[in-house]
Amino acid sequence: MATDVSQWKEMLDNSMSGNFILSENLVDVLLRLPVKSIIRFKCVCQSWQTLFNDPDFINMNLRRAITHNNCCMLLKYLSSSEEEVYSLRCDKDFAEFRRLQVPVPSKTDYYHIVGSSNGLICLTESNNKGSYVTVDTFLWNPSVTAQWKPLPKYLINNMMTSPFMVVGLGFAFHPQIDDYKVVRIVYFLKSKTYEVHVYSLKQDAWKNIDAKVHCHIHDTVSRTFVNGALHWLAAKKNQGRGKSDDLILSFDMVEDNLREMILPEFGYDESSTQKCLADYKGLLSVLVYNAHRCNDNCDIWVMDEYGVASSWTKRFTFCLDVEILILLDFLDNGEVVVQNKNGGLVACDPNGGKIRDLKVAGPACLVKYIETLVSPRGGNPPVEQPFSYPSFSTLSLSEEEIHIEVGEAGESSKRPSKLSQPS
Repeated sequence: MATDVSQWKEMLDNSMSGNFILSENLVDVLLRLPVKSIIRFKCVCQSWQTLFNDPDFINMNLRRAITHNNCCMLLKYLSSSEEEVYSLRCDKDFAEFRRLQVPVPSKTDYYHIVGSSNGLICLTESNNKGSYVTVDTFLWNPSVTAQWKPLPKYLINNMMTSPFMVVGLGFAFHPQIDDYKVVRIVYFLKSKTYEVHVYSLKQDAWKNIDAKVHCHIHDTVSRTFVNGALHWLAAKKNQGRGKSDDLILSFDMVEDNLREMILPEFGYDESSTQKCLADYKGLLSVLVYNAHRCNDNCDIWVMDEYGVASSWTKRFTFCLDVEILILLDFLDNGEVVVQNKNGGLVACDPNGGKIRDLKVAGPACLVKYIETLVSPRGGNPPVEQPFSYPSFSTLSLSEEEIHIEVGEAGESSKRPSKLSQPS
């Protein structure tokens, strides 16, 4: 039978009494609350604060968010006064429902979003357009504003004798190793050599890995975490042809190594085209378009079997009547968000070619985001899988909506050592 409002109030009173008994029914109700409400309710009583800080509760909250597709988009753009704006947007209609404030100002006045995973955002200090990034990197949970972690400093070899550039960055969580990692690729201008640094949240430390880079990286920030690997567009000089061939550089999060992957045979002259890697419904994809012409086709190629070059398939071809500056991401409905030459953001439907003005000016950065209690300071419990491609839904509870199925009315038990998994 369903627990009515009076029973719910009785459970609430009992949870705040001296004789505290936390029933599984009450835990299930609390797990249904938005993260913002959970944070606010920490001050209700010591018992609730203890519960909300429990690693098992944090893990169940994350799993429920993944299961119930509580996804949105985090958009960062510059206002007319050149100030950064962080905006949470609905994944369906792109409507803004919350503004965020970075808790610590950047020394360069700007941050660049490296990536998003399970509610954690990785930021690095940059210039206003994100075309130059520094080595100062941070982890932040916007849902829990106070949870902000500067990553430890790491002494870069030869940094005092040779100027260098950060040419590659990536951030992701891998369930197999139960760890969040930041990958940084540094290029030394004098020696023309690379170093690859990997930060582990579990160990709270950087390490220099023995990985050779033999190509020039186009994309500073990796936006594609597919099949346990981060990916960047790159180019390698073809000695036989006297020019460079584009390729994909991937970093395996488990093995901590780099490898090169070939792009599809597009079948046309690529000299006037631009390419952009994307994650299309969990598959590695590349978008090919002409950035200098309107009314030209945009092709979306998808690698159906990861790592198999022959599995590249042209999935969509659609015509764009805007000049594209950069492609940002896919929305959950399949639309492609692009920034046009005028700096505005539009959403394009690959199936019908329809274009929707999103009423936002660039430069901008767009990532998928999910609200959770995961801490950037570490100590999080194991997670079966990272958040990937859920659709957005708003979770709110009124008294009339709180109904829980229980075996017998009023049935309760003491809190077990491990919280049980909610439905």
